[in-house]
Amino acid sequence: MLARTRYRWMLIGVCIFSAGCRQDAFQTGQASSALAPQQQPAYQSQVQELQRRVGELDVSNRDLHTRLAQAEQQQQIYRDQTQLLQQQLRDTANQLRETQLARQDAEKNVQMLQASTRKQGGAMITANNSVRQALATIDIPGVEVRQDQDVIRIELPADELFQAGSVQLTPSAYAYLDKVADAISRNYPRQRMAIEGHTDSAPAIGGTATTNHQLSSMQALAVFDILTRRNHFPPRQLFVMGLGANHPRASNATEAGRAKNRRVELVVYPQTMD
Repeated sequence: MLARTRYRWMLIGVCIFSAGCRQDAFQTGQASSALAPQQQPAYQSQVQELQRRVGELDVSNRDLHTRLAQAEQQQQIYRDQTQLLQQQLRDTANQLRETQLARQDAEKNVQMLQASTRKQGGAMITANNSVRQALATIDIPGVEVRQDQDVIRIELPADELFQAGSVQLTPSAYAYLDKVADAISRNYPRQRMAIEGHTDSAPAIGGTATTNHQLSSMQALAVFDILTRRNHFPPRQLFVMGLGANHPRASNATEAGRAKNRRVELVVYPQTMD
């Protein structure tokens, strides 16, 4: 707002100065007609110089108007992007709370089954552990898949999906995600799944993201859009989290470690959609 006010006062000053220069030039033209012939060339030269300066001021005035309009347009774009990101973060927080509640319910059910365990005919009846069995790790060629307690983590290197430090997809990103989406659909068709964005510790420079949290959130949202629109995942099956550089998998002191930390992880939970 302060920058915009300064621009406007500058424009007002330019306009006043331009008007003054035109009036002075006109009055000078009148005065020159009353001068001796030998003095008129000097006055004409001064008038021409003043007219040239007025023309330059007019050009500068138009340029300032153009820059001000561009600055206001860019500000509106930033406001719209911020509002969209804030709404997406609110939606993500709500989805995370729902997932946590569902997980608590599942744990309570397991505890109730364990409490009801009894012996019949000399055999011990124990709670069915099919949930953990259903989340056995799967093999996706060229993709790291690991079990992390009761969830499955599918690690997608960000450098395979995006241009460096941006949300612009690489040419091979679609085929890469198609392969992963097909494996998930076959093995975990109804499991709830988080899309976690991660970055290295280097500051976000350029592009539309100004922080690592923004970059990780926007990259996770880009994967969300592809999985829902192209691979037809139900939006309610997925939720998005941007974690920035808070959870590195390797040291950020080396390029190999930083590349390892730039990733999108698909986290498959044992809970299913209703």
